[in-house]
Amino acid sequence: MTLKIPIRDMVKMVGSLRYQQGIDIVESMKTSKRETLVDEKIYVAVSVKDLENKSTLVWAIQNSGGKDFCIVHVHQPIQISVPGEMFHDQKVRLYRKDKEKAHKNLEKYLHICRQMQVTAEIIYIEMDTVEEGILQLISQCRVTKLVMGAAADRHYSMRMRNLQSKKAIYIHREAPVTCQIWFTCNGYLICSREAGRTENLYLESASPISLRQSEITRVNESAPSYSMVKNDDGIKVIVTEAENSKRKARFEASKRDEAEKSAVDALKKVPKVSVNKCFCLELVSNFYNSKLQAKQWETVYFEELKRRKEIDKALREVKGDIEKMRSEYEIQIAESDMVIRKLKDKYTLSMEALRKLREEQEELKIELREVSKLKSKNEEEEASPSNHREPPQYFICPITQDIMEDPHVAADGFTYEGEAIRSWFERGHETSPMINKRLPHTTLVPNLALRSAIQEWLQVPESLNRSCDSH
Repeated sequence: MTLKIPIRDMVKMVGSLRYQQGIDIVESMKTSKRETLVDEKIYVAVSVKDLENKSTLVWAIQNSGGKDFCIVHVHQPIQISVPGEMFHDQKVRLYRKDKEKAHKNLEKYLHICRQMQVTAEIIYIEMDTVEEGILQLISQCRVTKLVMGAAADRHYSMRMRNLQSKKAIYIHREAPVTCQIWFTCNGYLICSREAGRTENLYLESASPISLRQSEITRVNESAPSYSMVKNDDGIKVIVTEAENSKRKARFEASKRDEAEKSAVDALKKVPKVSVNKCFCLELVSNFYNSKLQAKQWETVYFEELKRRKEIDKALREVKGDIEKMRSEYEIQIAESDMVIRKLKDKYTLSMEALRKLREEQEELKIELREVSKLKSKNEEEEASPSNHREPPQYFICPITQDIMEDPHVAADGFTYEGEAIRSWFERGHETSPMINKRLPHTTLVPNLALRSAIQEWLQVPESLNRSCDSH
């Protein structure tokens, strides 16, 4: 039994069939690529200087899935120019030393392979240039899988997209088209070359699984804690994934259009087509499956776009909060500075007041001592009968207002009690107690004559003084 289908539906079904066959071919090619990548020997070009290409070897082992590796090193012999008869021996000795050092470092690469449970062998080539040595190896050994460094690990950055090493650029340009090459740096895939065309890391060069793992590793390792840099890197990765999804959707749509055009051309040559019913149902099913797959790619793209917008919005909010917090902190810091200045001023005034208070306290202590002395002298005068006599005015100290025991003459010409005038000077006074003028000096001279007169007057009884006064 046959089923006749309209030409338009046949075109769609045949186009979808070819489209589905194209998808199956692509999937089979990807599967075969993975199987070939696993089965074939993978060559890794390394340098023996301080294990510079350790990250390249580790990346190849972790991302290829292969178990059989070949570590390739192109050794450049040291150019030695030693004049005289010792030229040959010196050259041989340095050559052997350099070669032994290279083999020791290659053994370290083998040790890494053993630790990661893969088998590996070493290919040691001596050539004047590394580029020519690798090209010769690819040609002689028919190498189809090669992993090498895009640049030294110290030159790696998150924005690195192109090759920086001159060796890598030369190999990328001159290597046979049958050799697929991956260029890595610091443990990340930078770009790859397959079938004579260079494809950037963020297009469709590597397998989706390896690419996704590489991107996730980069994000996790580059930003261990939440920060503004982490958000920016995450946005870049999301934008890249969204662009890849959009590009894949466009690629699928173009493949479907090409399949439909091919089907139309084929139907123009075949006017009548008889198709089995089950086969037609399968074609229809495949057609709708392809449409559903394209729709899914479109949905993924819009979801990624929506996610990007949400992240942008959250990032703007975080930046706004940070600016607000920064302004608040600046205001608080300004207020704190003002309070600190006020406290410093108050502290200065308090210390000045405390200093003056202590000076006044010292003066009060001195005055109290003088008062206590005057009080004790008054009590003594009241107790002794001779004290009732009125002493001459020049026996009285102008400061203590008491009879002087140790009279001294100051620079103003007046006589004072020695201890009283010294206390006057110790309190910081530089003026005369009598005339209140500045003294030229503070030197004191004992008034011995007055002292003798005072002692004689004190020794004479009061009765004699009275008789002398009556006479």
